Amino acid sequence: MLTGLGRILCSKHATRTWSALHGTCSRISTTTLRNARSLPQTKVPSLSTFARTLSGTSLNPAAVSTTSLRELFDNPTTSNSQSKHATSKSPEGLFLYPNLRTPQTFLDSVNAAIARGHLLVERIANAPEKGEHEMRKVIKLFDRLSDVLCKVIDAAEVVRCLHPDPAWRQGAETVYEELFSWMNTLNTDPRLYGVLHTVLNTPSIEKGLSEAERQVALVFLRDFEKSGIHLSDAKRAQFVQLSDRIVSLGRDFMHNVSTPGPGPAHIIVSPPSRLHGLAPSYIQRITKTNKHGEKVAMVPTSGWESQMVLRHVEDEDVRRAMYVASMAEDKSKVAILDGMLRTRYDLAQLVGLPSYGHMFLGDKMVKNPENVSAFLQTLSKSHQAEVEAELMMLQKAKRVHTKNKDAKLEAWDRDFYVRMVSSRTNTMPHGDPISAYFSVGTTMDGLSKLFSHLYGIKFVPGSVQPGEVWHDEVQRLDVVDEREGLIGTIYCDFYGRQAKQQNAAHYTVRCSRRVDDDDEEHDIAEGMALREGIELAMAGPGVSMIGKEGRYQLPLAVLSCGFSRPSGGKPALLSWVEVETLFHEMGHAMHSMIGRADYHNVSGTRCPIDFVEIPSILMEHFLADPAVLGLFATHHQTGAPLPAGLLMAHQANRSTFQAMELHSQMSMAMLDQVYYSAILGDPSFNSTKSLEELQASIGIVPPVPGTAWQTGFGHLYGYGAGYYSYLFGRTVTGQIWNKVFRTSPTSRSAGERLREHVLKWGGGKDPWECLGGLLEDERLMKGDEESMRIVGDWGTKKSKL
Repeated sequence: MLTGLGRILCSKHATRTWSALHGTCSRISTTTLRNARSLPQTKVPSLSTFARTLSGTSLNPAAVSTTSLRELFDNPTTSNSQSKHATSKSPEGLFLYPNLRTPQTFLDSVNAAIARGHLLVERIANAPEKGEHEMRKVIKLFDRLSDVLCKVIDAAEVVRCLHPDPAWRQGAETVYEELFSWMNTLNTDPRLYGVLHTVLNTPSIEKGLSEAERQVALVFLRDFEKSGIHLSDAKRAQFVQLSDRIVSLGRDFMHNVSTPGPGPAHIIVSPPSRLHGLAPSYIQRITKTNKHGEKVAMVPTSGWESQMVLRHVEDEDVRRAMYVASMAEDKSKVAILDGMLRTRYDLAQLVGLPSYGHMFLGDKMVKNPENVSAFLQTLSKSHQAEVEAELMMLQKAKRVHTKNKDAKLEAWDRDFYVRMVSSRTNTMPHGDPISAYFSVGTTMDGLSKLFSHLYGIKFVPGSVQPGEVWHDEVQRLDVVDEREGLIGTIYCDFYGRQAKQQNAAHYTVRCSRRVDDDDEEHDIAEGMALREGIELAMAGPGVSMIGKEGRYQLPLAVLSCGFSRPSGGKPALLSWVEVETLFHEMGHAMHSMIGRADYHNVSGTRCPIDFVEIPSILMEHFLADPAVLGLFATHHQTGAPLPAGLLMAHQANRSTFQAMELHSQMSMAMLDQVYYSAILGDPSFNSTKSLEELQASIGIVPPVPGTAWQTGFGHLYGYGAGYYSYLFGRTVTGQIWNKVFRTSPTSRSAGERLREHVLKWGGGKDPWECLGGLLEDERLMKGDEESMRIVGDWGTKKSKL
């Protein structure tokens, strides 16, 4: 995200400020936190054509598809978006935005957004001259500026990550970079900061602010200060330069994450029988005859093949060769990562802070790196005995298996012996695997039923117009509330494909925001001359909402996953981890849908990173509850419900080595904190060396020389200094589940309690107050050291998902 005007700008997690927005504005890709080991002119309307046609809150019956969710997702032939993706001749634009019909019009949209942005900047800067009436509009003007820019840069993030056409992706990259560069000049504009500071320090204005207005204003104020607004002109210019450099390095780092390393593309195994443990048919397929007439197996070192070798091949030397080859250190990749880390450190130093961690965490629930460290250390100590016990199980298994009483567990051993011990201790019932009960359509239908129980909200398949989506497989869901009618739209891009970012992610393309009081006509001051032919980004008229004054733009979100697509007339079946992924990302999406805020910067999931994870992680608890599974988990062919015995066996299997999995997450969170600490001030800093030191100190297995796992840890960019948030959220949601949902997980009263205290506020209320209200604990509302201690105590309890 960006800083300064901060959530003037968007939010990848809706949590980041402008300086934090170095990677994206809108994406929330948190599911991989659990699996990370292994931005001629044209107008830019803000509402879709569909939304603009609504005169109230009810769906247009003619626009509603009668296709069921199961049919929509399980039978591709019924897709309502076949051949509807964007082309050079599309009659509609992506998301029904007229400015997104072609890559060129997408590029032109930046001009319209910046043109409107300049008007808003000047109006804010000149507000004091026009009196208190205009000063009362300043917070709304800031919010409008944020919304105008976010609509473009958030759409660019979706396009550059998901669109199959290189021309569109390149256009999106250009859009993002051009708009980000201009926004960086706003971060350090002292005129804007001065006006906002005056608003908050004028009693006659401040006392009339609503809670949401005050929250928005404070967010902007903190972000300006974080961007070094008090620095000299020269240093503010340096801040912009460093911010731009971080974006460039971050882009290169993320590219490196998904590209093979310098190790060999294959390991050569001779004889092929040493691959015992893999399927014979696969071994035969990769076996070749070399120039000496010998049979050798050529095993790829990237992708699923490397994981299969590490999990199933009994020959330790083969596993070692695969591990070293697939994790081989690439010094150029390390240099990119280290450059990004150092530049973020330099940015923090520039604004007078000891580390980037201090800069990033200052406005989060945890407040500072010291609190994060205390939380992680407490969590680690409370589970240490369990980790050691599980480690001994693996150590014993290796010694028995190798008949070597002195054998030690190595990095290439972990997955192999975890699988071996688990298969011995947890026997799954015969019959179909658990994935047979989770087709994509079944799971989506289940999510709709769950939300209907909890909130009175359901998903309705929506009609897709030509050009509205970026690929034929993308499906549109209209989100309908039983009281309010249509409240938003979710686009589902569920299947993996070439050039698509594979990590599961939630993108907020547009947030809920009140638009009838935008006062656009007064953006152009009397006597102001505009360049001939200039186009301005425009807000749409919005729709009325039951129980709320005014008119609102509806939120729009995208869910992206990397599932295997349906084939042979059969639906795509999901593993438990994939179902968990879908539940997790849908938790983010529903936060975006339910956050009915008057302001863009407090809508949806625009709240601190350690709070934004809570609704999504809570969804994992729902998935693990038999009552919730009973709503939808049925066999894709027979319709039979998920057998209790299969569920129990599966849950027992997942609970094995849970402490070690938690330890892995804690280790990654600790590494993230190390990389964004004051240690970056040491000229000799090297991320590989720091990783080895941490692994030697707290790791389960010793470090392997010549490897550099950290260059594949993509969250070091998007979640820099914030990777702890999943563990923090997991701790908090365990308490929420126990206090609110455990006895009645599908209760409407419990769902409404979560909605009223957490979801509807988005980022418009202090998260500690939200949490304290939900759990009826006034001590939490202070958000002080005692609040952190209470959460830390929850973390010592052995709550399991």
